[in-house]
Amino acid sequence: MSGLILTNAKIVLPDRIINGAIVLRDGKIKKIYEGTMFGELGGIDVEGRYVVPGFIDVHIHGAGGADAMDNSEEALRTISKFIVKHGTTNFLATTLTSDKETLKEVLEKIGKLQNERIEGANIFGAHMEGPYFDVQYKGAQNDKYIKPAGIQEIEEYLNVKPGLVKLFSMAAKGEGALESIKYLKEKNVVVSVGHSGISFEEVQEAVKAGVSHATHTYNGMKGFTHREPGVVGAVMVNDNVNAEIIFDKIHVHPEAVRLLIKAKGVDRVLCITDAMCATGLPDGNYKLGELDVYVGDGQARLVSNNSLAGSVLTMDKAFKHMIELGYSIFDAVKMTSTNAAKEFGLNAGVLQEGKDADIVLLNPDYSVEMTVVKGEIKFQA
Repeated sequence: MSGLILTNAKIVLPDRIINGAIVLRDGKIKKIYEGTMFGELGGIDVEGRYVVPGFIDVHIHGAGGADAMDNSEEALRTISKFIVKHGTTNFLATTLTSDKETLKEVLEKIGKLQNERIEGANIFGAHMEGPYFDVQYKGAQNDKYIKPAGIQEIEEYLNVKPGLVKLFSMAAKGEGALESIKYLKEKNVVVSVGHSGISFEEVQEAVKAGVSHATHTYNGMKGFTHREPGVVGAVMVNDNVNAEIIFDKIHVHPEAVRLLIKAKGVDRVLCITDAMCATGLPDGNYKLGELDVYVGDGQARLVSNNSLAGSVLTMDKAFKHMIELGYSIFDAVKMTSTNAAKEFGLNAGVLQEGKDADIVLLNPDYSVEMTVVKGEIKFQA
């Protein structure tokens, strides 16, 4: 593999920004230099742009007209190629509630491309969103396939390819739920509470069993009240639970995002897109799995009941929204990259020698100028 050198860069380290050069070789960050005297290195003069760790999206269904549930490698490649233009370097292809055979086929397709060198962002695994949800909080999940959790079925999903399923979202409700959570945890799968109407106390039991993540916090879960803190309250008070947030300014009010960050701290919040196939396409009618969706004014909603149906958000926008809310560039990096890398054991998420060369070059307005995945330029504006 050939190397790549970016000079005259504002390199965003975890605690400070340095002016310098970054050398990428064999898919890794080889060297970071401070200072401006690196003309003799050659490479690309990036004219003082920011270099930040590549964004990591652990909850995305689709983009650019494709959806993981299209059940094809081509669809996954399309998503990968689209999101790399918006700075995402790693993602979990996310499924929807469906029948068992379809889900196993979709997992098989994701497994074939997992950590393979493809045209865009790297697919580091799968996120199973469903089918073990609460019908009352189904959102845009198809209730035809919603059922209680069971170890036997989960085992079938995990056996499609060991190490593929990294994240599993469930309501943590009913018979078999706690056993299923314990089983998933034993298999090194991160278990997330989502699409759930269980009580605060039931969430506490689920956390004891192994739940350590929350699916698109506030959305599709029992809200907070002062007498019943609900799922939202439990997510906020459990320090070992990482909380996803869809920060498109539609799903969650900016001040509710601020409240979540105040409760959790910047090290426990993960920006996700929950993007669907219409991301990057004009307004109009689309599908989310088998359900009809209309996209307009930056919102994706079910035709049947006007529920929000995923988003058309991209990670660069989520990053920018965090800055606009008053968070530092260091905090924005944590919530779009570092925290996810840490939770899922990726050798990324921070600019450090020896880490994977997954980086994004940002303009002064935080738009993406270049995306590098494992040392290869995958997008250049």
